[in-house]
Amino acid sequence: MKKRIITGIIMLAILIPLLVIDVLLPVFQVVAAIYVCVGAWEMIKLYEHGKKFSWAVKIVIIISTLLTYLSGLTIWEDITTTLQINPELTVITVIDAKIGFALLMIAISMQLSLLVFSKDFDANDIGKSLASSFYVGFGVASLLALRILGIRFIAYLFMITIFTDVFAYVYGMLFGKHKMLERISPKKTWEGAIGGTIIGTITATLFAFLYGQLFPGGELNTIFDNFTEGTKSSPVLLFILIFIVTLITSIAGQIGDLVASRLKRTYDVKDFSNAFPGHGGFLDRFDSAIFASMVLLPLFIIISSISIL
Repeated sequence: MKKRIITGIIMLAILIPLLVIDVLLPVFQVVAAIYVCVGAWEMIKLYEHGKKFSWAVKIVIIISTLLTYLSGLTIWEDITTTLQINPELTVITVIDAKIGFALLMIAISMQLSLLVFSKDFDANDIGKSLASSFYVGFGVASLLALRILGIRFIAYLFMITIFTDVFAYVYGMLFGKHKMLERISPKKTWEGAIGGTIIGTITATLFAFLYGQLFPGGELNTIFDNFTEGTKSSPVLLFILIFIVTLITSIAGQIGDLVASRLKRTYDVKDFSNAFPGHGGFLDRFDSAIFASMVLLPLFIIISSISIL
């Protein structure tokens, strides 16, 4: 427990400044790239509980995952252009959409080529490799995209996933009787999942809707302002929209946790790695946030096209 607390404090001391200080955003981007490599390595080591890979294969998977991450970063540029949020941060992007698409094609081609150039790399392995590059690469890119859009968006995401996770555990301990998916995660219950979703959704919805009152002095009433031209005309519809998006993201966070659990259970391991002593690996700590961010970003794109509010 002591090791877990110390590691948690160190992680927060590093992560919080990177998230809230704009001048450190390029540093955060570099750290995210390092995390991509670490996440790819964790996926490789997980797969190696079933079958060993050569160093050449490992290097190709890690490089492909990094290229997928760089490609994924182009997603936020289109979102920023559409939503006109934080346009001053566009200087951080050094890869435009065309180059990003090319990098993605290169990443896929490199992995498919392993079927030809690596004797022990077969059809099952290509699925594992592509899953690693897309899951880790696009997942981390989605997290970074939310931060680039604004601190309030990444704070909103983490509020959803953290409150959902914490209260799912609390409600599960207090009221859990009905196992949810015992074959994947024996300790999770429907009572815990529902309780976590309710608290996470209500808390984050209120944060998003009352953002202007919580942080007065700015031009925003809610964190969803500027998504559509009509967001200020119908507060009731806007509240309903925020509630629905938050609910979906809360559920997505729990699915992300179950996805990671299923991967680990497939290979009968407790943690992806010991990168963070007492907390497991990178994917253990950010499994919910990674999956939830890949759901939240498309929702933002859809919201930006809504004009009925």
